[in-house]
Amino acid sequence: MSIRVLLSSKNTVVAEGIAAVVRTHPDMQLVGISADTAHTLACCKDEGPDVLLVGIHSDPAPELDLIQRVSHGSQPIHIVAYSHGSGRNAVMDILDAGAKGYVSTTSSIDDLMSAIRAAALGHAYLCQSAATDMMDHVRQTRSGDATERSHLGVREEQVLRLIADGFSSKEIARNLLIAPSTVEVHRRNIMRKVGLHKVADLTRYAIRNLMVSV
Repeated sequence: MSIRVLLSSKNTVVAEGIAAVVRTHPDMQLVGISADTAHTLACCKDEGPDVLLVGIHSDPAPELDLIQRVSHGSQPIHIVAYSHGSGRNAVMDILDAGAKGYVSTTSSIDDLMSAIRAAALGHAYLCQSAATDMMDHVRQTRSGDATERSHLGVREEQVLRLIADGFSSKEIARNLLIAPSTVEVHRRNIMRKVGLHKVADLTRYAIRNLMVSV
């Protein structure tokens, strides 16, 4: 079954270039191109895409608002954002708004296609430049006496990684060869320790601490 992709970008030339590439992939179906928030929201409702691809521009506020509105909507639409810069703060703003993946426009077009496929499966994705920048920040943070995630046990980190990668409790149980009830115990302990209670928030926490494969 094809991944239904909706593209939202104010830059017509870039959007048409990306759209042309998407159309060459047999596992993807471009269901629309939009240039403004209102039209994008309407297309999300009418077309029901699996993945919304959002271009972030020099003033990111409108796109961040769009990402937040779509990610908190009633339809399960995964979002991948792309922009020219890949600074940690900019990327974290995008992820905090609700995006599942991020790709810098300095990356290859194959990176963008990989991000679409990962998001369609509910997995997180960062391009190499963004991942490297965030890794550097994590290393700097860890230069102190303790790390932000040090209070999580080894098994809890394993469970959190799989939660962030989009696996259900039953799938995690099969993967780690433990009982589903044990997964739920670990999930509750993780939420209590990090102070987060939504999967999206746990995913962003895992990305911040480079606990997912990107």
